[in-house]
Amino acid sequence: MKPHVLVVDDSLTVRMDLRGALSAAGFSVTACETKREAEKALREHTFSLAVLDVILPDGSGIDLLGMIRASDALCHLPVIVLSTEAEVRDRVKGLTTGADEYVGKPYDITYLVRRARALCERTSGEETGPVAAARRILAVDDSPTFLTELACKLREDGHDVVLARSGVEALELLAVQSVDCVVLDLVMPDVDGLETLRRLRRMPGRESTPTVMLTASEDPALARRATDAGASDFLHKSVNLDAVRARIRNLLRSRRAAQASAAPSRPASADRPPASRPRDAASEGPLFARIVAAMGLSPLLARNVLSKACGRAGVDVSALGADGLRRALPCIREALHMFYSAEEAQRRAQEMAALVAPSSDHPEA
Repeated sequence: MKPHVLVVDDSLTVRMDLRGALSAAGFSVTACETKREAEKALREHTFSLAVLDVILPDGSGIDLLGMIRASDALCHLPVIVLSTEAEVRDRVKGLTTGADEYVGKPYDITYLVRRARALCERTSGEETGPVAAARRILAVDDSPTFLTELACKLREDGHDVVLARSGVEALELLAVQSVDCVVLDLVMPDVDGLETLRRLRRMPGRESTPTVMLTASEDPALARRATDAGASDFLHKSVNLDAVRARIRNLLRSRRAAQASAAPSRPASADRPPASRPRDAASEGPLFARIVAAMGLSPLLARNVLSKACGRAGVDVSALGADGLRRALPCIREALHMFYSAEEAQRRAQEMAALVAPSSDHPEA
């Protein structure tokens, strides 16, 4: 069966041009002049792809795109947006509106047909098929039932889904494991979602990790607070999980587009620093072991955090002594802010400082 494409543009010339080129390439085409006609067509037919103009006689193609992404039935539909450079700058704020591709006017018809074919092939003729490459996603929620359902839905796209049942557990995982996206519950019993997100954003390499905040609350002010804390998107838990999956697809597409447009000299994994290898316990001296204990984290996580903090301070962790610990303490205290309140991080840093105080009888490593 031919892939069915919806073309929405108020220009008869553009509609005829796209219909001819796409039909010749093996597509079935429905062309609409207005937003209202397109909405009717979307209700009555199943499409493999939509090509939308930004400016329509009775509305905006971006509004139509928003309707598509908000619909449980249509949220997986690949979308190409046609636009001039000015329209992209003024009305389409990057890829965050949910389009899979932007093609500027005047467009290259060969390129557009090639991208249309690629997008349709990615869905493999199945409306709910994956449209984004598999990634590692961290899902955080204190409800085991919801967490299991969410993980099953995300795994339908082939993602590797890592689960955490609290903000603290999520931060511990993030300190030792790279992820491409985080889905985070707002209300949790230990550290809530907003505070978890703030600490996540302070982690080196996690400043721009796509993060979706979920909540069961109806308070509209929460969306603003989540955005201020660094959330990439904000959704109510009552939405269909397919809609959550579609939003994550859009965020991952935006992420890939941003990485692709980065300078060629930038390493592809620049925002995903590899986790430091844990030190061999046999080579750790008494001072190192006491520092790890004072950090109050799991031994593997504490070693990893300590190693990174020493690296930022320019201290050789393999030969950590009193002077090195004193130099590294500010970085260690900053790293502990990801797991503790400022007061608790300060208290633990003071405990570590006491280990090398002049009156201390503790031997050094």
